[in-house]
Amino acid sequence: MRQRRPFLTFTLALLFCLSLAACGAKQYPMEITVVNRTTYPIADIRISLTSEEDWGENRLETTLAEGESTEIDLGVYTEGQLNEGFSLQFYGEDGEPVNPDYDPSSPMFFDNGDFLIFAPPDLSVALFLDTAYDKEVYDQKIVESYAADGDGRGDVISRDDIPVLMGGALPFTNMQNLLSENHDDGTYRYEDITEDGQLLVVNTAEQSRFVPDVQELDDYLTACALSLSDAGTYELLSAEEHEEYSKNLSYPVYIVTYTAGENEDTREWTVFVMDTDICTYLYGFCAPPDAAADMGETYQNIFSQLYLSDEE
Repeated sequence: MRQRRPFLTFTLALLFCLSLAACGAKQYPMEITVVNRTTYPIADIRISLTSEEDWGENRLETTLAEGESTEIDLGVYTEGQLNEGFSLQFYGEDGEPVNPDYDPSSPMFFDNGDFLIFAPPDLSVALFLDTAYDKEVYDQKIVESYAADGDGRGDVISRDDIPVLMGGALPFTNMQNLLSENHDDGTYRYEDITEDGQLLVVNTAEQSRFVPDVQELDDYLTACALSLSDAGTYELLSAEEHEEYSKNLSYPVYIVTYTAGENEDTREWTVFVMDTDICTYLYGFCAPPDAAADMGETYQNIFSQLYLSDEE
């Protein structure tokens, strides 16, 4: 027994040293910022190491609306753990994945301080990873991503003298561009249609022709909205100022709804319209009445995201 003691002592000393090395492994903090650009509310984000079987807790304290962001403290990890990567999934208020095509098993690798920008679910890329986030930069990047995906959507080109009305990411795939006009004075007109031909989307800016001493603003904006249709007949359904949109844009915003045309050619228009004294902006949807009946919530969701490109 006395002959075995040196070996036993050496073994215990080795295990003790290994234990100290393991306890002394350096740990690194990991904090990221997530930005919701999906156009849908994100209510639940789960992030865990790929080696972990459990997703863990919801990383959000409150639901993230479109355009909102929040910091997430993921904790501290060893270099070995960080080399494994993270698994990630994000859910809407209905408990379903916001992007059903996203594969949560694909490992993600973060650096402390990174920004994770969730993209619209109809893009081929589900999210962007960046060291910083600039709203206007990603507005353009998302537009370019749509173009790269080959959906044919007209590219909005901003001019220095005329801000562009933008931000309303469309929840439709394979949009076909019918018209893209950019004029020397900065005004523009874009027309896109869904693949089935049922829904036309018009985004246009034109020089303001509003004369306060001659006409009322609501009459002028209603007439501008009606001018989007080239039909000979129309019936005005409603024309009302939307206080929330007016507050967001700092200009009076009216929502004008009307039908144009007759019989099987009848179309229903819903138009977001405002005037800045320099320019009149219109963002309108046109669809057959039956199709339009189910689109009200979608229209309002898109209208709520619109903003002028020169404003934060």
